[in-house]
Amino acid sequence: MGLFTKLIAADTAIDFRKKWPLVSPLTGKVHTLDKVPCPLFGQRLFGEGVAIEPAGYQLLAPCSGQLTALDERGHQLRLQARNGLIIMIQLGIGSEHMLGEGFKRLIKPGQKFSQGQVLLEFDLIKMKKQLVSTLCPVTIVNSDKLLGIEAHCHHVMAGEDPAMTLYI
Repeated sequence: MGLFTKLIAADTAIDFRKKWPLVSPLTGKVHTLDKVPCPLFGQRLFGEGVAIEPAGYQLLAPCSGQLTALDERGHQLRLQARNGLIIMIQLGIGSEHMLGEGFKRLIKPGQKFSQGQVLLEFDLIKMKKQLVSTLCPVTIVNSDKLLGIEAHCHHVMAGEDPAMTLYI
């Protein structure tokens, strides 16, 4: 685990004002960021969070908010939740080398969205053939605003099950 992690165990007692279960944007298996074969995520340079091994082809909005950035190649996006937290989602490790091939953007930067809305579709078969890893990091860029994050390391359904619980 990273040196400055905010990842906590389910049985850890912390003082918090609000507990926010962040619904998974992808169907698949949730892992800690330590499983991601990219040191930038392992060192939490993009914030604390989880990584999801996808088992589907759609990325859903994990909350309601606004799309603040979408890479022109379609592999990475940043969302701002209504509560001000910034969520970064990257589809696979090395996906920037796919040059947008296999990613279909369904929303533009600046647009607002609702929880569960399909934001992007991707070709998982193509990703498995071309990427170093299909693990998709989902991080809270401004995780310094959080007291802790509990990862739900099991299989989740996009738009239904929480991938992590945020303690604010």
